[in-house]
Amino acid sequence: MGVKLNILFFLSFFVLSHSLCQVNSRFNFRSNLGQVNFLNKTNNVDKEYHIVFLLPFCSDNNDFLNTTHLDSLIEKDLEQLDLYKKTQISVDFYLGFLSSLNHFDSVDVKISIFDIKEGEESKGILEDIVNDKYLDSVDLIVGPLFTDNFNFFKDIFDRDIPIVSPFSKKSNIIQDNENVIQFPACLTNQLRVLSEYISDSHMKDNLLLIRRDTIFEIHKSATHLSDSLIKDTLIPNDIIYSNIMLSNIDTMNMSFEEIKVQDNIIDSIHHKLDTLGMRNVIIIPSEDDVFVTDLLSKLHACRDTSMIVYGMPMLSDFNHVSIYDLMDMKVTFPHNKIFNEQEINDFIINFSSTYHYIPNLKYSSVGYELGIYFLEALLDHGSILTYINSKVSETILGTKYYFEKEKKGGYKNNAALILQYEEFDFRIIY
Repeated sequence: MGVKLNILFFLSFFVLSHSLCQVNSRFNFRSNLGQVNFLNKTNNVDKEYHIVFLLPFCSDNNDFLNTTHLDSLIEKDLEQLDLYKKTQISVDFYLGFLSSLNHFDSVDVKISIFDIKEGEESKGILEDIVNDKYLDSVDLIVGPLFTDNFNFFKDIFDRDIPIVSPFSKKSNIIQDNENVIQFPACLTNQLRVLSEYISDSHMKDNLLLIRRDTIFEIHKSATHLSDSLIKDTLIPNDIIYSNIMLSNIDTMNMSFEEIKVQDNIIDSIHHKLDTLGMRNVIIIPSEDDVFVTDLLSKLHACRDTSMIVYGMPMLSDFNHVSIYDLMDMKVTFPHNKIFNEQEINDFIINFSSTYHYIPNLKYSSVGYELGIYFLEALLDHGSILTYINSKVSETILGTKYYFEKEKKGGYKNNAALILQYEEFDFRIIY
């Protein structure tokens, strides 16, 4: 039993047709990956699974990637290199995926990696990859990483093969393609779960939803030829988020008020709180650091010990307000992650001991979780879509995954928990 790994790197896959011959003569190679210890076991599996990565390695921006041997990438001291930003994201994400292979005792994997570069050049590269049928017999396609390129690719690729979007949270990612899988949790569903919880738990309380409204900013023209004033209009996402939440809260039978603020700060909030015995429940459907920080600070100054504040998932890592204040206000938010420091620390230690640098956890952990989830699906069911359709909930590195299919599109991750600050940590309340 063991792991068999066959990696093909397509680092210089150009749009020009005459460059395609370079794939076989210069950039199609195998790696023994000795440092990763993947091939020091005996293989005893029958099926080879083929996974394709469409990543913006942007190799032209990094001379060290112009290599004919993948082991040289692993031997690099990546912490000492000033990598191009998209290169660093791709490296962290991809090596996170490779780390997941150590989880399996027996798997035969062929990995093809295409450097799709960036900008308009990416679209030409993606068209060539599709037209030349490189993807016709693969088991899984991962990427492109960024929304524009992903939407372009999923619209031109019509094979019955699952395509995973690792990072994009845009709702249009899964539209019009039944094979698309959106890996991040769906924010709309998280807000729905949170608002239904609020509605069920606070029927007899005083609810205040406080959000930014359309903001109009007036400033002088930047040209020297005119002293005219220009009015800028900002429509914050607060409006969208509040509409989602209010559609799931029965405000007609509750003590409820929606407070709209046409600025990034609020003048006063104390006079809106109930002081006659009802518990004050505050909902803040905003991701703006300035607005949320200002509002939380003013709410805490009210010294209402029974108050509960509900907000967005970004409050899980909110450093602008003291954790003591967040605990005092019982700050609560939806998420799909159970924060287990020991598990995360173990992942970082194992990663750094293998690849000799500390990755950005935001990207490397997603690569690892994606590898665990989809390789288990292939090994246990032989088909990713068969496994996802069984609606099994799974937790990896503390992150919960539960995919459901949309009527006119692919699959979104509807996993949702509700967490509350307590004892310098979070407790799961739903």
